[in-house]
Amino acid sequence: MNYAVIRVPDFALHALRRSEPSLAGKPVALVAGEGKKALLSEVSPEAAGVSPGFPATMAMARCPGIILRVRDPAAEVEAQRMLLAAAFTLSPRVEATAAGCCTVDLQGTDPVKTEAWMRLRVAELTRAGLPARAGAGPTPLLASYAAQSADPVLILRDYREFLRGLPLAMAEPTIAQQEVLAGWGLKTLGDLTALTKADVGLRLGTEGVALWERAAGETTRVLRLVEPSKSFVAEWAYDPPIDTLEPLTFKLQRFAERVALELRGAGLVAEALALTLLLEDESDYRREFRLPEPGADVASWMRVLLSHLETLRLDSHLVGARLVATPSRPQQKQDGLFDTGLRDPAAFWENLARLGALVGNDRVGTPVMEDTHRPDAFALVRPAETVPAPAEPPVHASRGLVLRRFRPSWPVQVRLEAEMPATLAGELAGTVCQRSGPWRADGDWWRRDSWAIETWQVELEDGAAYQLAHTHAGWFIEGVFD
Repeated sequence: MNYAVIRVPDFALHALRRSEPSLAGKPVALVAGEGKKALLSEVSPEAAGVSPGFPATMAMARCPGIILRVRDPAAEVEAQRMLLAAAFTLSPRVEATAAGCCTVDLQGTDPVKTEAWMRLRVAELTRAGLPARAGAGPTPLLASYAAQSADPVLILRDYREFLRGLPLAMAEPTIAQQEVLAGWGLKTLGDLTALTKADVGLRLGTEGVALWERAAGETTRVLRLVEPSKSFVAEWAYDPPIDTLEPLTFKLQRFAERVALELRGAGLVAEALALTLLLEDESDYRREFRLPEPGADVASWMRVLLSHLETLRLDSHLVGARLVATPSRPQQKQDGLFDTGLRDPAAFWENLARLGALVGNDRVGTPVMEDTHRPDAFALVRPAETVPAPAEPPVHASRGLVLRRFRPSWPVQVRLEAEMPATLAGELAGTVCQRSGPWRADGDWWRRDSWAIETWQVELEDGAAYQLAHTHAGWFIEGVFD
């Protein structure tokens, strides 16, 4: 995994929808050309019955209510900056390959961590209105093929097998080459590479050799690297002017997401935010906010900004805004002799978010016992930021045998005599010499996952003592007594 590609299909359309909240969930299409020659170039999933290449007039007839728009260059520039900011969190070597596509040089990075970060960044971009796809492979070309086939992340392990089934269009043949290859009956990259490179070159020349190499994944190149952002600024305008908080909040959220990603890509955090509101009467309103704790968390930024904006009253309509983040190095704190707090809270919560993106938020947390008689019932709660003090020792020391539990419990077959366990069969077999029980418990009868358990303690003929449990799923050996 030497290179990665992050791309956003239908980039111009998603960039436009990301900048205008009124387009969310509605059928939208971008139009290229004018008059009767106007054709759809990109179409949202909600626009049923139409596809790219349809004439605009036919699209309106087939999909009543479709919104036809032209591309928004300003929205595309902002979305491209968001995409690059996400790429720089993976590596400092990034290429702006095309609109809605960037290539990252991953050489020297940890493959396991990088794959986790890729999935996290794709999820962040999707939540921010840019449904991204990411792929990784040995070369920029193979990473690009993987990104085009990803759903949403694809890491190439055996690229030769992967390439065989891809359509020929992935290798970008010319129109003349397409006609020749179609006459040969070739449809996939595997069909083309089944021929020798020499035979293809003999019939299609040097361009045919280049096509064969692209189909075989042999093409490589040097990336044209770009510099990461050095100023963490976002500014935008409103036309027509606005006089309500909702459109300002939407833009603040979108632009703050990009600025926060740029900070994280540079290994920095924000210690302060400066907000400037440009008014219709050519005046402006400026305010600087010192953050309670330096960081790059958009949610905490928005809480600080909105708590002030909700009480703000302006004398004129708003025509523009500017948000500037003051960067600083993340706080590094040396542990004290009796310090039990988090050394780097920002890194801790970010790593926790990465884990949640990989395994699910409901599977991340600190286990605590639930207040119930149900055996082994627990819940995952938000981890504490400080290590709690150790519990006081019990007043009375524990007495009796110690039950060493099996995780998971062993299934066992039990034969009953007079409704009591008599013999065991399965992984553990034997005759029961002595028994104690049953102890019965049940609960949550009003729920679909109600439970009931019957517990026995038995001693076998070899002198070993075990604890049995009988539930709706059958009999189990819960543990052995030491």
